[in-house]
Amino acid sequence: MGSRNWHGSVQAVSCEHGQLALVSGHFDMDSLHQTMTQCRREGRISASRGNECPIVARSGAWLSTTLTELAGWNAGILNLDGGTIIVAHAQGTSVTMLPVNIRAGGGTLMFDRGMKNGGSLLVDLKRMCDSHATLKLVFEGHERQFAAYDPMMDMTLVGQAPASDTIEGWVALRLDGNPWQIACPTAMKGTPMPQLRREWQANGQPHVTLHLPG
Repeated sequence: MGSRNWHGSVQAVSCEHGQLALVSGHFDMDSLHQTMTQCRREGRISASRGNECPIVARSGAWLSTTLTELAGWNAGILNLDGGTIIVAHAQGTSVTMLPVNIRAGGGTLMFDRGMKNGGSLLVDLKRMCDSHATLKLVFEGHERQFAAYDPMMDMTLVGQAPASDTIEGWVALRLDGNPWQIACPTAMKGTPMPQLRREWQANGQPHVTLHLPG
């Protein structure tokens, strides 16, 4: 299936095994919904699944969405397999949970600068099948970003310290284990005990980039 979108790029999708794979081109949520409707009409996606149909962004495919659009996504799961997902901030008061599976091709997750006093996004990242899949996390408009490892829960939080409700920006990510091998305790103001924490700086760039090691 192919069509041309507002970016001028040719969109290519594949509907198989109950999932919608974005093969190439730029997609927004409107074009994504239109594609899903067409696949349901053709019987390639179950009509009863609605927005719960898994979406796979493959190499050469970009999906742009906003926090408000994700809030109405109905627990649909996004999968990265070499593609790029861009999330823009939107004003609101809700906290949106977004599961993202990282497949063998890895990919890129990008977040704009957003507003601290608006809605928040909590992303649950899972590596699927291949523990060596690499991922690039890009935080636009940030001078710094950090990750903190919680050995009690064996998980790493990016942008949010363990046992804290404060998010550095408007998005926080959760990952299993300690992928960056954070081992040095750091004393933090306002926390009772030192934290296993690592910080990244923008170093003059308009964004902070974290590379999740494979």
